Amino acid sequence: MLPRMRWAYVDGRYHREDRARVPVLDRGLLLGDGVFETVRVKNGAPEYFQDHFERLQASASLVRMRLPWTREELESVCAGVCRRSSLRDASVRITVTRGAYRGTLSDTGDPPRLIVVCADAEHLDPGLRSKGVSVSVASFPRVHAIDPRVKATAYLPAVLARLEADAQGCYESLFLDGRGRILELSTANFFVVRGGEVLTPPLRLGILAGVTRKTVLRLARTSGSAAREAVLRLEDLPSWDEAFLTSSVRGVMPVVRVGGSRVGSGRPGPTTRALMRAFAEETGRPLDR
Repeated sequence: MLPRMRWAYVDGRYHREDRARVPVLDRGLLLGDGVFETVRVKNGAPEYFQDHFERLQASASLVRMRLPWTREELESVCAGVCRRSSLRDASVRITVTRGAYRGTLSDTGDPPRLIVVCADAEHLDPGLRSKGVSVSVASFPRVHAIDPRVKATAYLPAVLARLEADAQGCYESLFLDGRGRILELSTANFFVVRGGEVLTPPLRLGILAGVTRKTVLRLARTSGSAAREAVLRLEDLPSWDEAFLTSSVRGVMPVVRVGGSRVGSGRPGPTTRALMRAFAEETGRPLDR
């Protein structure tokens, strides 16, 4: 079977992915001057798109960039690349850069550049959810040079942390701040269950306000669990009953080892499994995706 041809959207036009081009003087490429969102598409429709659009707008505003596209226009482009790529179950990346670099760091007034690409939704090994995953701890603290609410394209710290995780045979890497407080993973938010409470690090510590993070907090409260923000530290790990991560593409994923230490029983716990089911029911996703 021939591989499915994917399509991309760049500068107002759809292109075959293998023919799509971004100018070599793009500020996103040369300066990391851009913002992005990753959106899960299920049955041809983007999930939680209003939340993603509002966060993209907020990121752009915080870096003094104006988005000229409406929510409806961006949603239509996302649907368009998926439809042309014959994908109804997909991961869509929306990237906005500040346009062309003209030899100065200052904004030259060029219009922003919109780049939208898609891929098959991440089909996870069912064993990951049934057995849980291990995460490493990054060897360096997460330090923010800009407002942490910005979902920026400058992703090198996350890349380096993930390379460390790969070298240790781990699924993800966990960031701490300079005071040893747990923040987030390289591409996901982090939760623990302790004494029946669902806990996640506070946004005020400088973590991204994850769309799935917000959804899971709501689902936990709706189901009757106490769910709140709390400062978490690695030394408290023996008191954790369960842990899990959340992201738009992966949903809810059990974490059973952190930095080489077992979490709880070393198996996905009942609260995590209940939240996995609740999220799958709300989104219509099978649990192995």
